[in-house]
Amino acid sequence: MIKDTYAKGAIFSALGGVCWALSGTFGQYIFEYKGLDAIWLTSSRLISAGFIMLVICFIKQGKAIFDIWKDKKEIFEILLYGILGMAGVQVTYFLSIQYSNAATGTIVQYTGSVIIVLWVALRSLKLPNKFESLAVIFAVIGIFILSTHGDINNFVISKLALAWGLLSAALMAFYSIFPRRMLKKWGTLMTNGWGMFLGGIVMLFVRQPWDLQGGTFDLGTFLATAGVVVFGTILSFFLYLDGIRIIGSNKAVLYACVEPLTAAIIGILWFNIAFGLIDWIGAAFIVSTVFIISLAPKEVEQDKIPARKSK
Repeated sequence: MIKDTYAKGAIFSALGGVCWALSGTFGQYIFEYKGLDAIWLTSSRLISAGFIMLVICFIKQGKAIFDIWKDKKEIFEILLYGILGMAGVQVTYFLSIQYSNAATGTIVQYTGSVIIVLWVALRSLKLPNKFESLAVIFAVIGIFILSTHGDINNFVISKLALAWGLLSAALMAFYSIFPRRMLKKWGTLMTNGWGMFLGGIVMLFVRQPWDLQGGTFDLGTFLATAGVVVFGTILSFFLYLDGIRIIGSNKAVLYACVEPLTAAIIGILWFNIAFGLIDWIGAAFIVSTVFIISLAPKEVEQDKIPARKSK
């Protein structure tokens, strides 16, 4: 029974990672074949997913979901989380994909775990331990290999893609650390539901879902966008959270590392992206940072690996 329970948690965590990968590849399809962009997709995704999650939360908790608006401190924090932690992460992640591909954008974002390590070290005025230091070195090597293929004078991916990907990783670190008090007080469903919905409202001022700007909205666009919302947000959220409930966040995040592998495989099969041996080596260096950080001493481990609540 114990083995079955652990296996279930591992499978759910991995499936959460697969769903995140599907989100990125659906996004790439929308950019390449439908002429729409990351701003449009982020606006459409957040407002839709946020509304659905709030409805689910209302069904479970009733009018209690509005209690978060009764305190000025809570309002400020949830607004900041929605703008930077949700809208910020989403738009930079999809911009990275727009200027490269789903595999590259996803892999670069995995440096977020290393950024958390550096932030915790700076906050505590302590040097990273040997595991964390190795993770930082591996992340730098991985980014260098992935972006230049070993030639410092030659960028093989767009500099914009790399810049947006690294900014997405930094914002992902923020959204993994900042809402912990709110998550403990209000729960993940309510916090992320309001965060997404508010992030979506902010994005509406930038771009409305009906403003296609020359793009095409047809059945393919609708299905791909629905895939981003359902698979990449709602389903991934519940699968990954159930995985965390069963085996814990530090183990769940390791199984969710199938995400970049899945994104790369789908990209090769669906979009015919060129992903050679040198790219796999760079990706391996970056993704291995999560495994290395998981070896950190248990008393600080929870601060080092983000329990990814949504993506």
